[in-house]
Amino acid sequence: MRSLVRRVCLPVLALISLAATFPGNAAEITLAVANSTCSAIKAVGARYIETHDIKINYLCKSSGLLAKGIRGGAIKADIYISASRRWMEYMTKGGLVAADKVVSPWGNRLVVGAPAGSPLKLEAWNDLNTDRVKTILIGDPGTAPFGRYAKEALQRTGIWEQIKQKITTTRHITLLADRLAQSDNRTVGILFSTNLTDRLRSLYAVDPTWHPEIRYYMAPLGASETGAEASRFFEFVNGDAGREVFRSAGFDVSG
Repeated sequence: MRSLVRRVCLPVLALISLAATFPGNAAEITLAVANSTCSAIKAVGARYIETHDIKINYLCKSSGLLAKGIRGGAIKADIYISASRRWMEYMTKGGLVAADKVVSPWGNRLVVGAPAGSPLKLEAWNDLNTDRVKTILIGDPGTAPFGRYAKEALQRTGIWEQIKQKITTTRHITLLADRLAQSDNRTVGILFSTNLTDRLRSLYAVDPTWHPEIRYYMAPLGASETGAEASRFFEFVNGDAGREVFRSAGFDVSG
C-alpha cells in the first residue's frame, strides 16, 4: 500500500511543482496605443511587471486605425491611447470610453527631419517649397494624427497647395521614420520630435501655433474584461513613475 501511495503521490507532486514554475494564472491586459508612444509605453510596462504578476500585450498602430478597429470589434483591448483629441472623442461618442475617465498626460512637438547624413539645410518653413526638397513624408491625415497636424500646419501657412505634389503619406510614424532614414538627400519628413532616431536629425522645429496643440489622450475601455488590472496599470502610467518614463523619452509632461 505504501508503495502504491508513493507511485500516485510523486507524479502529483511533480505536476504541482511544474504548475508553480509555469503559473499560467497571471493577469493579462492589452494596450491599444498610438504608434508614437509605443517605445515609451513598453518601457513603462517593463517597469510595472517588475512588481506585478501580469502579462502586457501591445497593439501599436495609428490612433485612427486603432479606434476604428475597436469600434468595429476587430480589436479587443483594455486601455486606449490616442495621439489626438479627435479619435478619443470618436471613442467616447461610440460609447466605448467614459468621458470622465479620459486623461491627457503628455504632449509632443512636430519637427521636419532628414536622414542623419543628409547635407540638406532648411533656413525657413517656406524652404519646403524650393527645389532642394523633392519629397515630403507625412502621416496619413485621415488616420495618423501626426499627419493631420502636419497638413494643418502646411495649410495654415498657405503652402499646402504649392507642395502637395511632393507629399507621400505613410500609415504610421515608425514606418515614416524607417523610410526617411533610408531616403535620399532631397527627402524630408514631418514627424513628432520623440520619434527622431539616431538615424535621423531635426532640420526645423514646426511652430506650434500652426496647428492644434499636440496632446495625447488615454482612457480605460468600458468593455474591458480585466477592469481591476487595467485600472491599476492605468493609474501607474498616469502616475509619477509613468510620467517620468515619458519625460525621459522627450514628451511634454507639464500638462
